[in-house]
Amino acid sequence: MWRFESTHERAESHYLDQMIAKIEADPHLFRHAEALLDAMVHQEPLIAQSLKTPQDVRYHAEGPFMRDHLRLMLMFLFALSEEKIHLVDIEEFRRLKGYEGEVQELEDTIKEHVAFFQVFALCHDVAKWVTVTFSSKPGSRGEALGFNTPRLHHFDDAAHERANKRSEYLELYNTFSTREFTGTDRETQTQFYLQYGVNVHYPTHARKIDAPVFAALLTRLCHAHDISDHDRSMIGDLIVQHMECGFDFKIRRPARIRRYTHLAFKRGYDADDFIDLAQGCLLLDQVVGSRRLSAHGYWHDPRSLIHFFQSEHDFAPHRRAQKEAVREGQEKKERNRVLREVGLDGIAMMDVLGMEPGSEFGLALRRIHAAVLGQGEMPGFGKKIDAEIERRAGEFYQKMFEKGE
Repeated sequence: MWRFESTHERAESHYLDQMIAKIEADPHLFRHAEALLDAMVHQEPLIAQSLKTPQDVRYHAEGPFMRDHLRLMLMFLFALSEEKIHLVDIEEFRRLKGYEGEVQELEDTIKEHVAFFQVFALCHDVAKWVTVTFSSKPGSRGEALGFNTPRLHHFDDAAHERANKRSEYLELYNTFSTREFTGTDRETQTQFYLQYGVNVHYPTHARKIDAPVFAALLTRLCHAHDISDHDRSMIGDLIVQHMECGFDFKIRRPARIRRYTHLAFKRGYDADDFIDLAQGCLLLDQVVGSRRLSAHGYWHDPRSLIHFFQSEHDFAPHRRAQKEAVREGQEKKERNRVLREVGLDGIAMMDVLGMEPGSEFGLALRRIHAAVLGQGEMPGFGKKIDAEIERRAGEFYQKMFEKGE
C-alpha cells in the first residue's frame, strides 16, 4: 500500500544503535535540543534542578545526568519531525513483518504531536530529583561511604536526608571526574560505577507529577506550547504510567492492553489515540532515551515497543483490521482529491485521451493510476499525450509529498 505522508522512499535499513549514533553526531540536532534545555533552565527552576539528577548507568548509560537522557529524547524527536530519519528504516522495526502500518502510524503520530511529546520529555522524569535514593554493591567503595538509603528515608518526611545524600553523591562524582578519571561523559559514568558500585533509584517519581508543584509546572508548559487541557490531561496520565508501560510489555502481554483502554474510557479519551501516544512515549523514553550497559557494550532495547505492537494486535485483532481499513480509506480519499486537483481523474482524462466513457476508457484509466502509484508500467498514448500525463503525474507527486513536509 503506497503512503504519501512524507517524501521518504524506503532506504537501506540500519540497526537502532546505528541510527541513534547518527543522530547523536548531528550538530544541528544537538544545538536544537540544547537550546530548548537551556531555555527551560532559565524559565523553570524545577527543570533546572531535575537536569542535574544522577543516572544509573545500568539503565541510563547515555550520560551521567538526566540532561543527557532528555537531550537524546529531544534529538530523536527533532530528527523525526525534520524527516532526517524514519522508523521504517530501523532494522528492528523493518523485520516486524505485517506491522508496517503500525510503525508508519507511530511516526505520523509523533510528527503530528511534536509539542505534546516535547512537553512529555521535559516533565516525565522531573520528580526524580526529589526522590533519588541509593544502594551499593556489597563490599564496594560506595557501601563504605554510606550510599545505602535506609527504607524510612524513601518517604516524603525524609526529603532533607535524601537531599543531603544526593549532594554527597554529586560532590563525589565531581571529584572523580576531575581528579581520578578523565574521559568522555559516557566513559566517566561507566568508570565511576565500576569504581564505586553505586546504584541510583527514584521510587514513586512518576506518580509525583500529580503533586501540586509538578502539576502546576506541567500546566505552565502545556499553556506555553498551546496544548489543550484535554491533551494536558493525557500527558499527565502518560507520565504517571510511563514506568508501568515498560514493565507491562517486557514480554508479549495482550491482557495488559486492557489497562490502557480502561484508563482511556474512564478519562474520556479515544482509546486508539491514547494507545498511539503511549507507544510514542515508550519509544522516546525507554527505547531511544535509555541506553543500556551490558557485557557486550552499550545498546538500546526496542523489545518493549515491539511487544506493545504485538500485544495490541493480539488483544483485539479485529480492531487492528478496522484501523487499517480506516487508514486505507483516508489515503484513498486523499489520493482521489489530489488526482482531481491535478487533472488525473476520470473526467479530466477523457478530454486528454479523447475517449468516451466505457470499458476501454476504464481500463486505460486504471492502468494510468496504477502507473502513477508505482504499481505498473505507464501505457503509451502518443508523444504529446504521454508528456501531458507525465506533467500531471509530477504535480500529483509534488502535492502528495508536500503533505509530509
